[in-house]
Amino acid sequence: MGRGTAGRSTLVDDAADKIRQMILTGEVKPGDFLPPRRELAEEFGVGISTIHEAIQSLNAVGLVESRPGKGTWVREDALDAVIRPSTIINRFGEMEADTIYEARTFLEASLAELAARKATDEDVLRVWDALAHARDVMGNDKGFVRADWDFHLAVAEAAHNDLLQAFYHLARELLLDFIEGAISLPNVKEEATAYHVAQAEAIERHDPEQARQAALDHMRYVKERLMEAGSV
Repeated sequence: MGRGTAGRSTLVDDAADKIRQMILTGEVKPGDFLPPRRELAEEFGVGISTIHEAIQSLNAVGLVESRPGKGTWVREDALDAVIRPSTIINRFGEMEADTIYEARTFLEASLAELAARKATDEDVLRVWDALAHARDVMGNDKGFVRADWDFHLAVAEAAHNDLLQAFYHLARELLLDFIEGAISLPNVKEEATAYHVAQAEAIERHDPEQARQAALDHMRYVKERLMEAGSV
């Protein structure tokens, strides 16, 4: 009896972990609905009751919400439930922007390099789509911040390394207030987009060295503007 319960618990945990990875990798984004439970059960090779329990466990930790007749969707703050910036702040105290910037620079360069090595045609298309959207919202600071995140998330997804992507999300969230301050400076959106284009081109060419360099050049530019804004 105990073994059966343990086996079922493992199935539920595995299903919950697979859904969590769908959220973490951006396959299902905050605000999006999960596929129907029966479809998830077939995809994961488990019973529908296992999916019900997995979703209940994810609901309990704030990743998803469900409503009868409406379905299950990813909460807007779901990624904070996976890795909470507040946890890091509570553990280490308020960190200097320069410390966070250094971590983000390392992650940006590594993700860009991996993306150039591993990106599929679909990944490359997602990167260019994010850039096109950024151009469309150039006149809207808040919209551009979101579009900028979509671009970097597309690059992170193209790297196909879930752990690095999670670390990147954390570093970016910790630096977000500083980024929003820099975005309002003159010409930042236009100049940042030019760096993004260079990075996208290198990823499309599958040129890891140039992709890494483009990411480093972009981050040097970011630091200059953050210094100008008095953030670092």
